[in-house]
Amino acid sequence: MDIRFFEFYLFDIEGTTTPIEFVHKILFPYAVRKFDSYFQTENLQEEIIEQLIREAKEDTMYSGTISNSPVDLSEYCKYLVSVDRKSGPLKEIQGRIWKTGYENGELKSSMFPDVPDFLKRIQISQKKAAVYSSGSIQAQKLIFEYSESGNLTGYFSAYFDTGVGGKRESVSYKKIAENLKLEPGKILFFTDIKEEADAATTAGLKTAVLERPGNHQQPEHSHPKLSSFESLKP
Repeated sequence: MDIRFFEFYLFDIEGTTTPIEFVHKILFPYAVRKFDSYFQTENLQEEIIEQLIREAKEDTMYSGTISNSPVDLSEYCKYLVSVDRKSGPLKEIQGRIWKTGYENGELKSSMFPDVPDFLKRIQISQKKAAVYSSGSIQAQKLIFEYSESGNLTGYFSAYFDTGVGGKRESVSYKKIAENLKLEPGKILFFTDIKEEADAATTAGLKTAVLERPGNHQQPEHSHPKLSSFESLKP
């Protein structure tokens, strides 16, 4: 795949730069184990608490009780993780818990081995890289700062989360292109999800779908497929 035409490389994280297993078997369980103590010891902003309570009351599938008590808030966050809900306040709380874990050495993020070299090649070629993930921007930065490959944040010039919109919505990618002040066709988006690649293509970006170990099998699609970044020359 010839990628020299592109000026900007946009990366998903889970299943693209970082193994899915790290996110689901390390990060998520770590936060779940810390929810009880977090809500008992930390003073959360009232706005975040109110958002959690409002979400719980509107959630017809949640059968637990909800109030501003540490026990209720912790149990609801555990429920959100169990159903893989992309909740804004949950992501904020997870990010804060993970920050403490990274800083005290309990967490160290995993990268696919070809990622650091590819990021370096992008930088050497005087191109730029950015991240677009459903995790909060804080969580994104932590993954790249505290990686087993060292601090990789210097390779990225921008980070985007679902504040620009959902990853399966084409308008999100249009907003990213506008933010980067680039024609969409100058951006190459790497992801492991067909529907995300479809949305990006609709917005005018070019795409490639990563088929990494542990990734979920995708429906048939026409996007270029990659197993690694090793052979790519920015």
